Amino acid sequence: MRLCVMGIGPYPTEPGAIATSPAIRTRLFVEALKATKYEIVVVLLEDAVRKSVPIPGVAAAVAVTPEDIMDPERLGGIVELGFLRAVFGVGSLMPATAACRLATARDLSCWVDLNGDPIAELHAMQLRQGGKPDAVARDHVWKLTREALLRGDMFSAVSGPQRHGLMGQLGLLGRFGTDWEVSRRVIDLPVGVPPTWTEETAKPAFPEALRERGLTESTRYLFFGGSWNVWIDEVAMGRALDRVLEQDPELHIVFAGIPTGPSGDHVRQAILKAIAAHEKRVVELPPNAAISEHELLAWAASALKMDRDIPESETGTRNRLLPMMRWGTHPVTTMLAELETLLVAQGLATGVEVADWERAAKELAIVVRRTPEEREQAVRRGREWLRSITFQALGPPMYSWLAAGAPRWPASPCDGMLDRWAAFPAEPEKLFPPAKRKRLWF
Repeated sequence: MRLCVMGIGPYPTEPGAIATSPAIRTRLFVEALKATKYEIVVVLLEDAVRKSVPIPGVAAAVAVTPEDIMDPERLGGIVELGFLRAVFGVGSLMPATAACRLATARDLSCWVDLNGDPIAELHAMQLRQGGKPDAVARDHVWKLTREALLRGDMFSAVSGPQRHGLMGQLGLLGRFGTDWEVSRRVIDLPVGVPPTWTEETAKPAFPEALRERGLTESTRYLFFGGSWNVWIDEVAMGRALDRVLEQDPELHIVFAGIPTGPSGDHVRQAILKAIAAHEKRVVELPPNAAISEHELLAWAASALKMDRDIPESETGTRNRLLPMMRWGTHPVTTMLAELETLLVAQGLATGVEVADWERAAKELAIVVRRTPEEREQAVRRGREWLRSITFQALGPPMYSWLAAGAPRWPASPCDGMLDRWAAFPAEPEKLFPPAKRKRLWF
């Protein structure tokens, strides 16, 4: 028997691949499920690519187009999908919905992983567009989200806050019914890391990309990696970086951000403009897999991450903080995401309030002057904490679900709720007579 994992490519271990958040999430499920008795078939969504993908330890792995992945019949002509026990849709909304379509077509159990709340992410993007809703994007996200939520048999979120929101969304769609186990069918599953990140590893050689730009082993620098995303507070970050660079004339900053379209580029340009007075100490590297983020983090004095106070910042997670734990980078960060709050509580990061750029600058000035002994202690503690979120450490919920027979979500007496919504009168008085409404406590 086989399991099918539908996710996002390029797969992080592919040569030349830049690891994105959806791809990292996909890898978590693939690597964790390798430990089961099942063969694994991996289907990766890529923009305009159809190819075989080299992933050790799986029965088959292919990259396909959006048109391929969303059509079960078409997909079945590309990769062998026989003898499936269950399908996992992970990493992003389209693979999650595609998995639901395949599960319906083949009468399979389906695990839906929502790597962040799609509605909250849509909201964040629309804020960058002046609050004007993009009707096409809105309808696309709402349609796919509803389809996935109405069909999934098991759900996972990246954080506790997202899990709570997800349960509310499922309830609104009428999926609770009379199932006493419903809360166990919706779990929070944090982002995972390879077990190699927890091992004792020598500090890598100083990055040649930095040496070519005039930096040396003795240079103290701040690091920014990950995507230039729409929820970053570019105003607060820019001011904090300007202040700390002004006060510490020997400090540099290295950017290796991944572009995310016009809105993300606006964030990048705003931060670079804010620190233009220090441009001789600013290094911007191209997003290039040949330049190892781990090498850059191993030599970085610290990092800064400040987000806007919006729903996505609370319901989502922040992958970019995890490799910092491996190398004791000790970031200064706002405390909106559950992961950020946890790392601050563990003493692995320093927390600041939203928009408090003055405090952020003060904390950075302290962290960048840590002693080698303090840095080594941060490395040990960070790797010890990472053991709790390795791929294998996060596998048990998947193993339990499969061991129980990958149970389907029980039918609900509220099934068809959406159809009945359309027939509801607009006026509350016509929904429930006053006497009955009092008896029902609403």
